[in-house]
Amino acid sequence: MNSPPTDVPQLNLRLGSKLRHSNIMEEMDVYFECNIRANPWVSETGWRFEGYDLHNNLSAGVLITNQSLVLQKVSRSHRGRYSCTATNSEGQGESNHVYLRVQCITYSFVRKTL
Repeated sequence: MNSPPTDVPQLNLRLGSKLRHSNIMEEMDVYFECNIRANPWVSETGWRFEGYDLHNNLSAGVLITNQSLVLQKVSRSHRGRYSCTATNSEGQGESNHVYLRVQCITYSFVRKTL
C-alpha cells in the first residue's frame, strides 16, 4: 500500500469570507484565513506583513491563531502585503500574498441654518 506523498506545506491565503477588498475602511475589523495542505502535518505556523514576522499583540489589535489573523480597527498603517507560513519536517512553505487596501473614512457635515 502506498503512503501519501510527503512535501513542504502548501498554503492558500485569503481575506475573510464575509469581507470584500474594495470595502475595507479604517476602524473595521479584518481577518485573514490560511488554508494549509501538508503531509506530514505542520509543527509551526506563522504570519508575515511586508516580509516581517507578526506576533500576537492584543494592545495593537493583532490576534493570531494557527490558521487565522485578525486585525482590529485597521488604519492606513495596516496597508500592505500579508502572507502565512507553515513548517513541517519537509521544510517551510509560504502562501500567496494578499494586499490589504484600507480606505480612509470621509466625514461629510451638514450645516443647518437657523
